[in-house]
Amino acid sequence: MKFTYVLAGWEGSAHDGRLLRSAILRQGHKLTIPFGKYYLVDASFPLVSEFLAPYRATRYHRRDIEGQHPESSKELFNFRHSSLRNVIERTIGLLKKRFAYLRYQPYHDIDTQAKIVLACSAIQNFLRIDDAEDVWEEDLVSSDYDVNPTHVNVPEDETPNAHISFTS
Repeated sequence: MKFTYVLAGWEGSAHDGRLLRSAILRQGHKLTIPFGKYYLVDASFPLVSEFLAPYRATRYHRRDIEGQHPESSKELFNFRHSSLRNVIERTIGLLKKRFAYLRYQPYHDIDTQAKIVLACSAIQNFLRIDDAEDVWEEDLVSSDYDVNPTHVNVPEDETPNAHISFTS
């Protein structure tokens, strides 16, 4: 539950595909995928190497499969993909719970907001690595942070100006 890449500074909201394209094509601090590693993406992304999307037209959500045996290798893959996405959503939820600023309409210009998101992400990583007694995650109720395929389920004026990737 640590951040591996943070792209901050987008004003308003944007579709994940647009953010990903920007992260990959940008000069300087661009998203690079280490050899043998993969990033999870939702079903709206095209099939591209290093990006794992779930199978379409196959049961996906954990709640649809949990407690049952997957009926195919595609369902098993989707179940595991969904489980990993839940880790990502818990990580976002934990960040928002820990740093209240990220839950409310920002009062700073976009450059300052981006720096705050980057600082919060760095502090989150530090605490995940350094503080074995970190109890914030235990208090987190994952259902408070469910998402649809493209956006965190919070009012638009509360969406932080960042796109973040993770490791668990």
